[in-house]
Amino acid sequence: MTDAQVTKGHLVTLLISSAIGVGFGAGWWFFGTSSVADGATSLVVVGVVAVLGLVGWLVLTARRGAGLPAGGGREESPFGKRYGLAVLLMLVGIFAGARVLSAVFELPEAVPAIAGWAAAWQLVPGFGGAVVLWVTVAAGLLATEGQGATSPAS
Repeated sequence: MTDAQVTKGHLVTLLISSAIGVGFGAGWWFFGTSSVADGATSLVVVGVVAVLGLVGWLVLTARRGAGLPAGGGREESPFGKRYGLAVLLMLVGIFAGARVLSAVFELPEAVPAIAGWAAAWQLVPGFGGAVVLWVTVAAGLLATEGQGATSPAS
């Protein structure tokens, strides 16, 4: 964020994007755990704890930001037509790319990760994607707290 005053609109944008990151991270994490034979239960527990911790942090951030000034309305929101188009293109690119690699070039092992290791399809993007998303959420929340944007209302 910039030096401009953080508003409720900015906080709402952070919370929405963070919730999306937590949700997709959970999906990737539990996708990755499905490829682990030994120790899957402990990995599921780690995933549940991470999701609950991040959701709790989001709730606390929302409550602490209640005293922020209004502003940062819909016209400033990044969740407009361009955002929707970017998400649509991302999804099309992921699925189209996977189909081209699998069907046209007959290289399904090239879709996710390391060639020749079937478990890599779930392990690398699963755990890797979850960690990247969750760390990004935590970094956004820490940056907001660092700016004093989520101080309790007086």
